[in-house]
Formats: sequence, C-alpha cells, structure tokens
Amino acid sequence: MPTTTPTVARTVYKTLAVLGLTVLFMLSLRLSTTVAGLVDRIAGTDLWLSVYRLAGATDETEQERLIVMAVALVCCVLAIGVVEIADRLLMRRAARKR
Repeated sequence: MPTTTPTVARTVYKTLAVLGLTVLFMLSLRLSTTVAGLVDRIAGTDLWLSVYRLAGATDETEQERLIVMAVALVCCVLAIGVVEIADRLLMRRAARKR
C-alpha cells in the first residue's frame, strides 16, 4: 500500500481539528456533571494522591493546577486519537474511489 506525502493544508486541518476537539472535550468537563464527577472520583484516589506527592503539589492551588494539566493532556491525547482514526478512514474511502 503506497503512502502519500501529507500536504501542508492537510496538516493544518488536522492540527485545527485536534485543537477544536481538545477544547470540546475540556468543555464537556465543564458542562457535563457525569464527566466532572468522574474526574472528581479519579482525583480523590490513592494513586492520584501519590501523584500529588510525587509532583510536590502541597497546597490546593498546586493540586488544582496539576489536575487541569492532566485533564488537558488526556483531552489532547483523545483528540489526537479521534483525528487520526478519522483521517485513516477518510484516506481509505478516498483510495476506494480511485
């Protein structure tokens, strides 16, 4: 299966899609009580408390900052995964049409 060289436009579109999906995923945390509750439950686990200690987050502000960074990272990784899957499906569909 020959691979095609990605164009600059395709890279820009994928980058914008990742940024947009990351923002949407982070907004879901703000707008969905289910997602917010899940994050609260995870942030209260013993594993997450050990992450606080490992990162040196001693007060509530530092702990909140660590949670926000983790949420942003998880949302970005999810967005990258969604965009890559969508890109592969679109490329497969385009290859079938040829």
